[in-house]
Amino acid sequence: MADEAALAAKARDAIRAGRLPARAANRTFGGPGNGSVCAVCGEPVTSNQMELEIEFNRHGAAPGLDRYHLHTKCFAAWETERKKTGND
Repeated sequence: MADEAALAAKARDAIRAGRLPARAANRTFGGPGNGSVCAVCGEPVTSNQMELEIEFNRHGAAPGLDRYHLHTKCFAAWETERKKTGND
């Protein structure tokens, strides 16, 4: 996995590109990875790694629930970068 500066850049890119929201998640779950692709770094979160799954309620014309899987370090980078946007 990339170093902290690289992860911060990837998290910023994910927020700017709209691949991850810039607001706090409605729910956060943790546990062993299940092979899902990390929304920050693009690598799978394997079963021997911890994963955080974040959920966002979606309202409006297409209500629903958006879920994202992240490595713990990638989650930390996303949290830091999203807080810099001031959208909390």
